[in-house]
Amino acid sequence: MRCAHFRITGRFDGATEATVTIEYHGPSTAFIRVRPLRRRRAFELSLADVARGVVYDITKAEIAAKKKAKRQRR
Repeated sequence: MRCAHFRITGRFDGATEATVTIEYHGPSTAFIRVRPLRRRRAFELSLADVARGVVYDITKAEIAAKKKAKRQRR
């Protein structure tokens, strides 16, 4: 198992920083864990679910931008 740890800043459950850990167990199993600073609870998702959410959000934003541009042309 390989792990990568990152410390990031932002707003996470009321904390200003968080530790992100990416665990790689093999070609089909990788997890991302986010633990806000000074919190006991960690949030974990499969990396595939995170990637799917990113693609969904970007696609949704692109469609909204196209609709807005189309409305402005009218």
